Amino acid sequence: MTHTKEYPMPTVHMNGTSKEMLLEGNTDILHKIHQLEDTICNCVFHGRDYYVMDEDPYSCKSYQEALEERQKHTQALRDFREYIEKHINCIDSQ
Repeated sequence: MTHTKEYPMPTVHMNGTSKEMLLEGNTDILHKIHQLEDTICNCVFHGRDYYVMDEDPYSCKSYQEALEERQKHTQALRDFREYIEKHINCIDSQ
């Protein structure tokens, strides 16, 4: 089994899943991640959609919290994309 510092990587061998199937599956995941990233970018996200939740409608606290939460999840998605890209590169190099 191949390893990176962060996590183990797949090893292509005769008794496991074929290289072609591993590449196809991970490439499909990567394609879907790109579609999701595009969908997120096209989704309207604006402070005026959150201001009514604050006691002070001019504070924008709710929007700031919502923005931080969204950024946390989009970062997790980017991290997963990088994880899949590393898998693809590892599998492709074998």
